[in-house]
Amino acid sequence: MALTLMTCKELEGLATDYLEETLSSPRRLDLEAHVAACPDCRKYLGEMRALIDASHQLGGKLNKEWRARATGTQEQFFEKLQARALERPRPAKESYRKLAPAAVLVVVVTIMGSIWFRHQSAQKTAPPLPKDLTIDLSHWMRLRGEQQPSHQPLQLERAPLNLTIRLPIGEEPGEYQLAIRQDETTLVHAKGEGKLEDHITTLHVELDCSSLNDGAYILAIRQAEGAWEEYPALVQ
Repeated sequence: MALTLMTCKELEGLATDYLEETLSSPRRLDLEAHVAACPDCRKYLGEMRALIDASHQLGGKLNKEWRARATGTQEQFFEKLQARALERPRPAKESYRKLAPAAVLVVVVTIMGSIWFRHQSAQKTAPPLPKDLTIDLSHWMRLRGEQQPSHQPLQLERAPLNLTIRLPIGEEPGEYQLAIRQDETTLVHAKGEGKLEDHITTLHVELDCSSLNDGAYILAIRQAEGAWEEYPALVQ
């Protein structure tokens, strides 16, 4: 019989049924073939086996609800397991009565931590998605002289941003440069093309602010090699 290639993700969903000996024969053979070739999954299966054994010693086999948790959301499964471990143990078989519940609990928590770390590490491999943010500068006015109208600082997030900036009325379409500055130092910069949208030059640009600390900054914008226009901004 040809074996079906199983992924690590599929194995995680079937591990509990396999260890409880409720997995169908074809899937069991697929799983065992995968484990034979995958060191990470051999380690994972060993951790799950120790976890279930410790749970048995605390009060019997896992029921159907527990298996559903394990094959569904691992976070909920671990919460259930921790709650079960902290409950008063039911009467156990004679061979387990001399086992100290505190020692079993330590084993359970240690194994849970190892499996949870593996689960979290896999989730962190994907980079965060950029957040959409619109900044409307069309109402900002620039007057001659040093005295300028008072405006509230622009609100920026500590994250990769997909910025849509509506430039002040009168700004021409074309290539623009952006910079986030603090104390005359440029910390983040980007460039993009401004186009007319609803009679206002609008700039679409990606700006990664995830490395900035919370605090006050300057958002500087200029077209081509023209003069910089500066706008107060808060990053949080």
